[in-house]
Amino acid sequence: MVEKKNLELLQFDKIRNLVKQRCYSSRARTMCEDIFPGPEKSQVITELNRVNELKSVLSAKGFLPSIEHDDIQAELNYLSIEGALLHESQLLSLLKTVEVCNSNVKFFKGKKNVMPFLFHLVESLEVFDFVADEIHRIIDAEGQVKDSASSDLGRIRRQISEKRRESDKRFYNYINDLRKHGFLRENEESFFNGRRTLAVLVEHKGDVPGFVHGKSESGKTIFIEPGLTIGINNDVAELEIDERREVNRILRELCVTIKPYVGGIKEAFRFLTELDFLTAKASFAVALKANLPEIKDGFDLDIKEARHPLLYLQNVISGKKTVPLSLALNAKQRIIVISGPNAGGKTIALKTVGLLQMMLQSGLLIPVKEGSVYGFFEKILIDIGDTQSIENELSTYSAKLKSMTQILDDVNEATLVLMDEFGSGTDPELGGAIAEAVLESIVNSKTKGIVTSHFGNVKLLAEKLEGAVNASMLFDIDTLDPKYILSVGEPGSSYTFEVAERIGFPKHLIERAKEKVDKDKLKLNRLLAEVQNQKTKLEEQMQRAEHEEFLKKIAKEKYHTLFNTWEEKINKERERKIELSRLADFGQKYLRLMDDWNKKKDRKEVIKRFIDGITAETRKQEDLKKQKKQDVYAEKKIARIKPNLKVGSKVRILNGKEVGIIEEIKDEKVFIKFGLMKMTVGMENLVLAD
Repeated sequence: MVEKKNLELLQFDKIRNLVKQRCYSSRARTMCEDIFPGPEKSQVITELNRVNELKSVLSAKGFLPSIEHDDIQAELNYLSIEGALLHESQLLSLLKTVEVCNSNVKFFKGKKNVMPFLFHLVESLEVFDFVADEIHRIIDAEGQVKDSASSDLGRIRRQISEKRRESDKRFYNYINDLRKHGFLRENEESFFNGRRTLAVLVEHKGDVPGFVHGKSESGKTIFIEPGLTIGINNDVAELEIDERREVNRILRELCVTIKPYVGGIKEAFRFLTELDFLTAKASFAVALKANLPEIKDGFDLDIKEARHPLLYLQNVISGKKTVPLSLALNAKQRIIVISGPNAGGKTIALKTVGLLQMMLQSGLLIPVKEGSVYGFFEKILIDIGDTQSIENELSTYSAKLKSMTQILDDVNEATLVLMDEFGSGTDPELGGAIAEAVLESIVNSKTKGIVTSHFGNVKLLAEKLEGAVNASMLFDIDTLDPKYILSVGEPGSSYTFEVAERIGFPKHLIERAKEKVDKDKLKLNRLLAEVQNQKTKLEEQMQRAEHEEFLKKIAKEKYHTLFNTWEEKINKERERKIELSRLADFGQKYLRLMDDWNKKKDRKEVIKRFIDGITAETRKQEDLKKQKKQDVYAEKKIARIKPNLKVGSKVRILNGKEVGIIEEIKDEKVFIKFGLMKMTVGMENLVLAD
């Protein structure tokens, strides 16, 4: 579908390497070597959705279980063999990886609704808590078999510990005796073959009985295992042999216990490797601010604000802005012919479209704006750069012709064609004619594609051909700097003389060259430049106007928010003052009652006044509640009837029969004429007579 040379032209290997750098395991890095536009669209779409689910979590800095693990494939393969014995370090690696598998399988099994594509990966996988528990029961965190693994092992290790303590005691007591006599060198002890020895001066070797293990290079020191510790050291060595046998027995039993689960663990380990690979893709997508575009059947493209991934990452490091690219390829606009000055961004636009298409069809999210639409092409045909071949003795033009021939043989509506400077490399007039013929052929083939050209006749042909459209890379005619912005709809000037002037080419030669150019062609070139310049300025004005409109909208929303907040505070403050006034009134009445209670002998009257006050206040609160309900009802009634009231409307007063005609409406009051009589009525008290 995509030739290797085309992948190299678009630097696809660099994309692979950037993903590979984000993998944790060597197996996942190996999977990166196979990142390639896949033939199975459904499989690629599934993988894209899995990457997108992981990217969403990473972008939001959400929780994902760790995927750090050891490569246990060799251990699992060995465990499958009858009678296999894994040592402590191997079992510790197996334990760590099984625990990572367990935590990830559990996590994604609980995410069926929010991560359905990743859930499908773990749906049939098991959780091996039993295997982890069994290894934990035998192996400690340091990778050693626990004393509690068996009663015999615990007994043997206690005996070894006792024997070693006794050996140490004898050894150091003996050192103290020998030190007094001056028989030892400064570095008194060392080890040979696991046996502790004394560094004895050679002239005193006869004074220290024991087993000689070695001699220094100078010959002045002899290393002797003291005779009084040889026996106990032999006992320790024998016990260590028993310990190793018991440890091997325990480990063999453990391997037999976990062997039935090896097949399932292999499946979980494969999932963990794939998850590592998918997470690397998702991490790369986060770095690119990449998205999953809408993928439709067919071969239409609607690319919104695409960025070349390698250029974007490079610009992020240098603090530069990457100008996005937007274009569409569809039935009416199948081939886009891009023209404009050299170094204006034509080739990078071509490479951006091609590289992003390859990335998407390889299961990688791409740096485009959400809402972009993509299709999957069966073939991506590319002709970019100088294809001169020394080995095949082909000139640049011959090589381009050969490349164009191959492309023309393969084009159909399921292909994407990207051709840079096609028709160049030979006589401009003849090359332009070839370019016209090629353009007609690829347009008629119904393929989608982008070509770049400086030929004026190609630009003119693109205007006439149904299915082709001109486009140009914008150029600032005032500063003579490229804008790297693609404008679809009209051809662009090559700015040949302007660019020459910009780089300091002699002015008199530029003027001489202008004299040699056909006047109409020169006039057309200037006209194209002027049209481009005017369009650029118009677009900038429109952008400024849109930006100002946006700022106005924001300011208006901010004003309404602040006003509503202020109004709410005012209302709350008003209610608070009313409540304080009511409480103050209660307080004064209470104090007067207290005075009367203390002064008057007839307290029944005071009690009566208190009860009357409570009753009056209760009635007042009930009246306020009723009034509030009435006010709310009135507001709702007004809101409902107000839009239907106008001068000339026929209305009746609530519960009345007489029909009147509205003469005037002022705020929420209505002036009505009933025959010779006129009345002013609140809207809440009206009913439409109709």
